[in-house]
This record gives sequence, C-alpha cells and structure tokens, in this order.
Amino acid sequence: MISALANRRILIVDDVPSFLQEIRSYLKDHCAEAAICTSPLRALRRMRNDSPDLLITTLVMRELGGFEVIRRVRGLGSSIPIVMITGRGNEKTAIEATRLGVSDYLEKPVSAEELRARLEKIFSGQCQPPPPPDASGMISEDPAMKAIFDMVGAVARSDSRVLILGETGTGKQLIAQAIHERSPRCKEPFVEVNCAAIPENLLESELFGHERGAFTGATDRRTGRFEEAGSGTLFLDEIGEMSFTVQSKLLRVLQGGKFSRVGGSATLQSHARVIAATNRDLQQEAEAGRFRADLFYRLHVITLTPPPLRRRAGDVPLLAEFFLNKFRGVSAIPRGFTRDALHRLQRYGWPGNVRELEHLVERFAVLHDRPEIDSVDLPEKILRETGGAASAVEAVPESILNGTLAAARTAFERAYVIATLQQARGNMAAAARQAGLDRSHYFRLVRRHGIESKQFS
Repeated sequence: MISALANRRILIVDDVPSFLQEIRSYLKDHCAEAAICTSPLRALRRMRNDSPDLLITTLVMRELGGFEVIRRVRGLGSSIPIVMITGRGNEKTAIEATRLGVSDYLEKPVSAEELRARLEKIFSGQCQPPPPPDASGMISEDPAMKAIFDMVGAVARSDSRVLILGETGTGKQLIAQAIHERSPRCKEPFVEVNCAAIPENLLESELFGHERGAFTGATDRRTGRFEEAGSGTLFLDEIGEMSFTVQSKLLRVLQGGKFSRVGGSATLQSHARVIAATNRDLQQEAEAGRFRADLFYRLHVITLTPPPLRRRAGDVPLLAEFFLNKFRGVSAIPRGFTRDALHRLQRYGWPGNVRELEHLVERFAVLHDRPEIDSVDLPEKILRETGGAASAVEAVPESILNGTLAAARTAFERAYVIATLQQARGNMAAAARQAGLDRSHYFRLVRRHGIESKQFS
C-alpha cells in the first residue's frame, strides 16, 4: 500500500539542526520530499515562491516564534496544513494553535510512528483545520457594521491610506485584512505589526530592518516589515503607541516611499499600502501634542470606525454560532447554545468586544463535552452582570430535560455544586457544610464536574 506521504512536499522549520535531520530522514523513508530550513524568515521567503504541501514548525525559535511564522504564512494567503511541534505545551498554547488554523499539535518527544499517523490523517482528509481568520468572519445585521462592510469593497479598489478607529477587539484587524484580500494586492503579502507589543527601542528595527553591527546584538542583517510587505499591505495596529522617533521615519515613508535600515546608508523604496489602526482618538492625541499632526493627516484619508459589540447586541448570537462552528473541529460537540445562554450573552457589556466573545466560545469549543452550552457554563462575571447566577432548575440544559434521568441528575448535581460555591464565595469548606456533606465527598464532586472554585471567590 502506497503511503499517503508519498511525493508530498513538506517543509520543516526549526533552528535545531539535529531535530531537522531526524525528521527529514524519517519522512524520506516514507517517500516524502522533505526540505529543511533553520531560518524562519528564509522559510517564509521560500514559501512566497513555492508553497509546499505541508509545513512543520516548532514553537520556540530564536529568530521568529512558531506562532508568528503561522501568522505570516496565513498573511501570504496560504491555507496549507500546518503541524506545530513544541516542548513546552500547555492549554493556552494549544488553544492559540487551534485559533491560528493549525492542523495538528504535537509535544516533544515525537515518535516516528506518531508523526506518520498524524501526517497521513491530514493528507487523507480526516483532519481538517478550522479555517484561518479571514473576511468570512465579517458577520453582522447591524446597520453601522453593514455600512462599514460596504465601504470595504470600495476602499479595497483604491490605494488610499485607511485609518481604522475603535475599541480593542472590535475587529480592526479583520477589516484591514478584508480590504487587502479584496484589493488588487491580494496575491502579495499582508504583514501585520502590533506597535504596542514591541518595545520602543526595537520597533524601528522591526519596521525598517537593520544592518549587521547597527547596535549591540545585531549580529546579522535583518529585513524589516516594509521590505517583507513588498507591494502588498502593511497593517500598523495600535499606531497611537508609536514613539515620535519612529513616527518621523514613518512619515518619510508615507511622503516619498523611502526609508533606510537602522545602521544603513542605502535608501530603499517601499511600494506597500499602509493601513493603520488604534483604540485612541488620534485627532485628539495630535491636538494635545502626543502624536504628530502631520503624520495623522497623512494617515487620515479614509476612516472606518467599527462600533463596540455592546452597541450591536443583536450580532452576539450570530457571532457566537460562527465562532463555535469555526473552532469545534471534527467532534461537532457542543452543537450550540441554549436560549437562556444566548440571552445572557446579549445582555453582557463585552468590554473586550468581539475578541472577548471569540475567546470565550473558543474555550467552550475546546473544553466543553456536552451537546449544548447553557447559562450555568458561563463565567461568573457574565452571570453577575446579567442578573445573577441561574437557579439550579434554570441551570439544567433544555436538551437534558428530554434525555435520561441519569443525565438530568448529573446536570442538576453540577448546577447545585456551582450554586453552593457561589453562595459560599468559593470557600469549599463552607460550601460543603451548606450541602450537608463532608469535605472529601464535596471535593470529589467539584473535581468530577471540572469546576474551579477560585472563580467564585
């Protein structure tokens, strides 16, 4: 029987040569065409010209982390399967890998047989990754958001600069990527830089690159994000956090398309379109002298302002179902939300906006093991803000009432334990006394139902 790996082109990225050679040797034994790369940036350049059938990347690398590699691969418009291998796995890492559209996630040490089985499953179509975030997430019945979606198409056809203003988590990155994907530049890279996440002294090098010896630790020449973007789109998120020094150099690029690497004398030319975003009132910042007014007016050509989620509560059910379908994978559990859960989600204020909702649903998709998500499963802060915790009877999922008695008892038991913990403010001993149980029995109930007592303290 011919292996599903036969003649597949697989690119492996890691900065540990011995690990690369080991994986390549094994894949070649199964007739796969395996190429290795010790530099993530070189691997990305290679993928622009010749995309492989599958990418294997490790999480921790000195030059560029595995998550950033995946983001940039998706920014190239590639939807190839990606396998992540890490020696530092945890729940948070696994969830982030799933969010980025990773097909599989393995922890070291990885046996040859396990790797073969996982890769064959991917190539046989049994393990499909969730779709990477793209314009398909632009879902809304809200008139203000619909108007923005309509503007995206018109803006995409031009090369005008776009400034996206809005609270954190309102979908600014999604809008920027949608503009790129619908523009004539869609085949070119979409490169994202979060200006707030990079230290001030490194942001200039991140954007414009640096020459060898430009500063302590600059042992090699590095290509900046403007060069990586080429003729594509450079998205500058949280541009309001940018220092005046970097603002001055950015202004030069916007005026004439010219820049230099840090420590270099050669003048380079940028052909990238710049889209910027911030959660600040940039005009107010400019008037107060905290942001360069001339740069603000260079950026302020077309402005889009997505409203916060609390002002479009009608979109919450649509988005919740969309994210659930996106993240739950092949298990198809959970299948949906009960009516009470959706009502509570709509009444919640969502300070983190769409991103907060997405992360909440993602946790349910990964960890929830019952057919429906009910109000009793929601975090305590949502229950408090939306009228308190559900009563024990209300907390029983609607589907359970039509199921077996054993299932109903289990659901009621879980709801009862949560209710006692809420009343005891997370004090397990006090909750056990209220339940009329000895502590060891009560502790076993808490563990059985996977309840964290800390969330109630």
